[in-house]
Amino acid sequence: MTNRPFLHPATIFFLLTLLVAFLSWVGSIYGWHDVQSLLSAEGLRWQLRNAVPGFLQAPFLGHLLILAFGIGLWIHSGLGAFCFRLFMRHNRLSRKEKRAFGWSLAVGGVFLAGCIVLAWGPWSLVRSITGGLKHSPLSDGCTYLVSLGLGIMALVYGYAVDYYHTDRDLVRGLSYAFVRFSEYFITLFFIVQFFSSFHYTGLDVFFGFSPAFFHGCYVICILLMLFLSKTVDD
Repeated sequence: MTNRPFLHPATIFFLLTLLVAFLSWVGSIYGWHDVQSLLSAEGLRWQLRNAVPGFLQAPFLGHLLILAFGIGLWIHSGLGAFCFRLFMRHNRLSRKEKRAFGWSLAVGGVFLAGCIVLAWGPWSLVRSITGGLKHSPLSDGCTYLVSLGLGIMALVYGYAVDYYHTDRDLVRGLSYAFVRFSEYFITLFFIVQFFSSFHYTGLDVFFGFSPAFFHGCYVICILLMLFLSKTVDD
């Protein structure tokens, strides 16, 4: 097992949260403007009340969870690997894989056409009450549709190449992204704890961070850790 000189991102954000707690304690003692201690009775009550809802209300968490279903199937079925080999112009592509990919594209095209018809067709089933797409059921469910489209294409590919045979294979594919990227959700929890604690203590205002800048850093950390997260396979 190789030694890794760098701390895991989850550990870094945990230590940053401890630093916030210490700074808030110092600030409360020395009377820093609008800074409240995390190491107080009220701070303890806030942590107990906020730990679960704060995590569940994290930006993009619901979207990431929904996308994980479709992306998991896409990877687990082998469709993702096939697309990569196709992009790299790999010569070892079997006839069965090419036929399965063709069926997958055809089903994906039908699904996309159905979405387009729902969006711009003569019906108003998924448009807003004003007839537009902004704040419509279609725009609100865009993440779900993307995940569903990816999942259907992967499902067709998986069955066409005889990789999927039963519903258990399908469930394994749906859960694959949660297993493969499990460490990211741990890291996300500590990211949420750090930023919510930083905001609760008032240190963001004390250090002069604007709400837009603070929220932007929050979102960047969430997305950056998604791309840098270590997988179980590593």
